[in-house]
Amino acid sequence: MAKRKFNDVLSLNALRAHQHRMLNRFLDGEGLVTAVQKRPGIYGPNPIAYLSLVARRSKIRPADIDECILNDRSLVRAGGIRGALSLMATEDFSLYNRAFFNLLKPRGMRRLTEEGFDEKRLYKIQKMLESDPFELSLSTDEIFERILSSRERKPVGDVSRLLMKKLCDLGVLIRTSSRGWKGNTYNYAMMKTWFPDFELRRDQGEAARVEVVRRYFRLYGPAYPEDAAHWTGFTLEDINRYIAQMGREAVRYQVNGMPEGLIGSKESIDSLRRDPESYQSIVFLPVWDYFSTAWKTRGRIIREEFEPWIVDNNGNTTSLIVENGRAIGVWQFRDGDNIIMEFHIFQPYANRLNSVRLAAESHGKVLAKLTGAKDVEVYERALPQQLSERKPGSFLWPLGKDPIQRFDIDLPTRSPMDRRSDTIMRSKFLDDKTLMNPEPTKAAR
Repeated sequence: MAKRKFNDVLSLNALRAHQHRMLNRFLDGEGLVTAVQKRPGIYGPNPIAYLSLVARRSKIRPADIDECILNDRSLVRAGGIRGALSLMATEDFSLYNRAFFNLLKPRGMRRLTEEGFDEKRLYKIQKMLESDPFELSLSTDEIFERILSSRERKPVGDVSRLLMKKLCDLGVLIRTSSRGWKGNTYNYAMMKTWFPDFELRRDQGEAARVEVVRRYFRLYGPAYPEDAAHWTGFTLEDINRYIAQMGREAVRYQVNGMPEGLIGSKESIDSLRRDPESYQSIVFLPVWDYFSTAWKTRGRIIREEFEPWIVDNNGNTTSLIVENGRAIGVWQFRDGDNIIMEFHIFQPYANRLNSVRLAAESHGKVLAKLTGAKDVEVYERALPQQLSERKPGSFLWPLGKDPIQRFDIDLPTRSPMDRRSDTIMRSKFLDDKTLMNPEPTKAAR
């Protein structure tokens, strides 16, 4: 790996400012597809995908994303970074599928096998669908009518979702339309009919993984190999091998205030040193946003003393208020007739209170257009207990689910982030173990 000597060491504040500018806004002239392609790691499920995008460009609407997915077919929701559902440019779909197929293939197979859908059965279903491909998008039930006999019981709940996910991971089906900006019930099309000129390849997986790691250091670097392992789900040993294969493109770098061992791509570091511009506007990022999940060593964006209120024991990150590359508080919102914006500013940044309140009102108006709400109300709140001391899933409600006492109206007690329906399995951020399996709410039944 090449070592470069610089006349000075980059300051941590300069790094934060640069990455805030590159990661937390879409640059002038960037179209939606280009913006998504340049920022790998956008979490794909609703409503987080929408909320991550409107935080960077307030004029984006769900219809814009649907247009790219359904009509232009230039965006796709598919298994990607860490094997999680990602929003990506269709142009990159093959790359990410090759790179992460070894993670995608085994996930959920134990549960599916228990229900009679082992690899042999999945292969049979694949051949059945490919022998009689359908032209339009179909619902899950309509697909089951094609692959199950009248005597077979349709899988339900988590098994149904896992089966559809697996057929997508294998390249048989592709997710198309969804039900609303918060919905994760998809229709599906045949991969071969949706993308007739597209071919998923399984060869050159190693080269694909090297390219993914290269893209990580290009966007999120300088970072540590452990950060890249956290982001990709690859082993640290593999990451170090991929860095070696990057050759002279991988550059060791030093940032004042951070331990040695940082690595960046030559391209990103040259850009960083040329870029004196900072981007200081305040952004409201949702849970699992790609900015808060990009690094295992989060000191660059989160002060250590506040991390217990931001990251739970399972690695789930809550919704953040970020200014100039550093988390200065947490927030949540409730959507109903009005948008209720609730926030807390960490004490060292108390002088930013008025600015945050104004930014919250502005972002609330963006969310009101998204949800159809009539008005926006903004409230400052105190911090509750640390996430580790609260129930699983509390990262969805960083400031608590109960309304504060001065509310004299009935407020929704279900977060727009809480996407569960029936008994959907919610998983840890980095693995396939169950974090929670909530009972269905009355509204979800």
